[in-house]
Amino acid sequence: MVNRILIFLCGFLLSNLVLAKEHHNFKVGECYVIRLVNGDLLEGEVVSYVADLEGDGIKFETEIGTGMIYYTQIIDARECNRYYRGSHKYFLLPTAIGIGNNHFFGILEMFFLYAGFGVDDYFSLMAGRSFIPFAYSNQQISLLNFKGSLPKIKFEDILKELQFALGGNLGFANNSNKFIHIYGVATSIFYKSTISFALFYKFGSIDYYTFRYGINAIDFSYPNGSFGLSFGLDTRLPQYKDVHVIGEIWNVDIARPTNSAFFLGIRLCNSSFIADFGLSFFTQPFVVPIVNFQWMPF
Repeated sequence: MVNRILIFLCGFLLSNLVLAKEHHNFKVGECYVIRLVNGDLLEGEVVSYVADLEGDGIKFETEIGTGMIYYTQIIDARECNRYYRGSHKYFLLPTAIGIGNNHFFGILEMFFLYAGFGVDDYFSLMAGRSFIPFAYSNQQISLLNFKGSLPKIKFEDILKELQFALGGNLGFANNSNKFIHIYGVATSIFYKSTISFALFYKFGSIDYYTFRYGINAIDFSYPNGSFGLSFGLDTRLPQYKDVHVIGEIWNVDIARPTNSAFFLGIRLCNSSFIADFGLSFFTQPFVVPIVNFQWMPF
């Protein structure tokens, strides 16, 4: 029994030494989510390293103020972009934030499989293809999206950071219906929320399309040279770090205000899985449930 207690104590002390060593890897100016030994969960930015008679630690700035945290008080710490790994997009709208190391596999509306990966925080690529029941293979939907994110602009205010990105996508609604867009997006990053605004432009394809599903066909118009606008919001509920409200407003052609849609829903998340549930409202009018799942195994 004594031997077991000694082994436990040695293991406990060794784990604390390893943990303390890991916490020396904090980077000044970076955002972290820190769990303390008393169970408190803090999110903020490392201001500086500190040391006194009590030990080594960091000066940590949160939305309610700045304080000192010793390494011995910390049980776990993760960079914010590794704690919440869905900041690169809302339901459909990409933000200006890069995918980075948050590579993922996803499924949208239970019939569109897609995946995304990032190179550093600046280059992001996402691709997907549908498997709509009873549709022929040449009637499926395909998408390839590329995004290049610029370095973040930091502020010492309610607005923490501002980031811009440029991108483009190539899509097929049936093999014969090609869509090409270029877009720019700006994302404002606050302590618990992000707000994005995107402007996109359609070019390089036809003006009139026929979408086929099985033996059914729908004709629609989407002219070249159309400018579209989109707004997105992601805000975390105050007392729940793993529950977010997300929303989007789209207009695919500003010359036609009726070509608009609104998405609103809830995002449940942890460090390796995201589940989105919501409703999409169209001006035709009709309402469609929307679900989205992402798995980040890396």
